Amino acid sequence: MRLTSYSNFSLRTLMVAAMRDPQLSTVQEVAEAFGISRAHLVKCVHQLGQWGYLVNVRGNRGGFRLARPAAEITLGEVVRRTEEGFDLVECFDPATATCPLVGRCRLSTALKSARDVFLAELDRLTVADIITNRDEILDILRLDAPGRAAGFDCGVERPSASGDQHADDIDTPASKSMSAAMSARLQPFNSFLKAE
Repeated sequence: MRLTSYSNFSLRTLMVAAMRDPQLSTVQEVAEAFGISRAHLVKCVHQLGQWGYLVNVRGNRGGFRLARPAAEITLGEVVRRTEEGFDLVECFDPATATCPLVGRCRLSTALKSARDVFLAELDRLTVADIITNRDEILDILRLDAPGRAAGFDCGVERPSASGDQHADDIDTPASKSMSAAMSARLQPFNSFLKAE
């Protein structure tokens, strides 16, 4: 089973917001810290705000912060919203199943059990649980701890209908290099939240 980048980026965004709470964080800061696309994060931050996980503040001194305590946001709750479904194999959906073993196959039963255990573990963990080493993570990401005001624009506006990209939405060689470096430094974290 593999989580989508959307789930991965959404969870990382919530982690940063929780670690820096009540300080505002910005899309640009998170994008630079993880070496990932700002354009993708804008969508995540906007949607997390719509779902009530983040408060998004517009303007030059804007950013985002948690709308709910980190201890009240379970990973399972977020992942169920960010993933389209958990039908690991086609026979999980009776409407589309073509396998002649539907209802008789123990493989299907085993896979459903494994999926349920996976989701149950995510339901057991909150955003607060996965940032208990907050100072270490902030140091690795080179992000300031709460207390120092953020100075970047939040960038949570919806992308334009024309599909135009802003200059800072485009991946540069420097950001790709940073991405590779961060991936190596965050290998244990990435193995937990594997992106597509």
